[in-house]
Amino acid sequence: MNNKRVVVIGAGASGYFAAIRTKELSPETEVVLLEKTGKTLAKLRISGGGRCNVTHNCLSNSELLNYYPRGRSFLKKTFNHWNVKDTIDWFEKNGVELKTEVDGRMFPITDSSETVAQLLEWKAKKLGVQLITNSSVVTIVPMPKEGYYRWQLNFNTGGSELATDVVLAVGGFTKESQYNMISVLGIDIVPPVPSLFTFNIPDETLHAMHGVSVPDAKVKMVGFPETYNGPLLVTHWGISGPAVLKTSAWAARWMNEKAYVTTALVSWLNLNEEQMRVMLNDTLLSNPKKLMSNIVIDGIPRRLWDYIMSRAETPITKMAADLSKYEFNKLIENLLRMPFQTDGRTMFKEEFVTAGGIDLAQVNPNTMEMKVVPGIYATGEVLDIDGVTGGFNFQAAWSTAAAVAKAIAN
Repeated sequence: MNNKRVVVIGAGASGYFAAIRTKELSPETEVVLLEKTGKTLAKLRISGGGRCNVTHNCLSNSELLNYYPRGRSFLKKTFNHWNVKDTIDWFEKNGVELKTEVDGRMFPITDSSETVAQLLEWKAKKLGVQLITNSSVVTIVPMPKEGYYRWQLNFNTGGSELATDVVLAVGGFTKESQYNMISVLGIDIVPPVPSLFTFNIPDETLHAMHGVSVPDAKVKMVGFPETYNGPLLVTHWGISGPAVLKTSAWAARWMNEKAYVTTALVSWLNLNEEQMRVMLNDTLLSNPKKLMSNIVIDGIPRRLWDYIMSRAETPITKMAADLSKYEFNKLIENLLRMPFQTDGRTMFKEEFVTAGGIDLAQVNPNTMEMKVVPGIYATGEVLDIDGVTGGFNFQAAWSTAAAVAKAIAN
């Protein structure tokens, strides 16, 4: 008996891809894919607003690494085995053409995540991957060394599966205790904290503007060194959009330590102070006889301009030419550094991303095998890797899964 029997725990994006690539590279290997629920690829199906942001059109590995708050050094080696171009080529070779949007995000041309989900399910079935649903693994037990199989996986239902190799593709968890099945094997876990979340802001006047957005805002957390920019959206509960999500990803642990109670400074236009002053001054000089309430700022929606003037206590019945230096400076301050007190965060339950998981110091970045437990591999969000919004988390899932498959097949 010399064929391997690989059991992949978790039928999400990385689990499916690890199973598929293993069978593509090693058709004789028996691959079993386990899912604890009755639904496969649940998170993929609702990702990207139901469109599935498959990857990002960033073909340079060195540039790609800049989008990962955690895991950059680790992924530097992993991306050498499977990069963005490999992902694009694989999907197109298998009949799913991807399109690139202005911001670099890549989606299936159908704009439907079902296209991606159905491909993965069909491909796995065609290759002979055995899918078992409604089977939750509670323990992974090493087998006697003299036997062929190295692991026994025990289910909560009382059943079990034997394996020569086990792939952990269980996704990210919100509580450290949920990693117990893994930690009892001697694998260290970095405590998880949320990443990619929106900011709760207790300001009903702001909430009344829900749906208002700007194309390129800048967000700075008071006390955190970095600033992040991108589209920003006002919601029923605060602010969201890529500028906020990027900030939450990079500042995930810092904000967790603050219990998500801190101050966010928002620049509604991605301009420095000198540029903002010139822009506002030129606008006022061009419209000296217009009332301040009728001034139009490029990139600032009308409802937002009214809100900014209210926060700056600007006399809306005053003509632009009559604005005092003090009033001008207050407008600049609110355009450039409007403060918001955050009192929590909002995550979308089905799409949550965590910072934390399996400690990367214990993982071989070329194979995804545990250094302390040979025969156990990990892929996707269970690892202490997370990217900003834009397809980067899916790319890490495809790349780590491909590295697992290559290692097992070899």
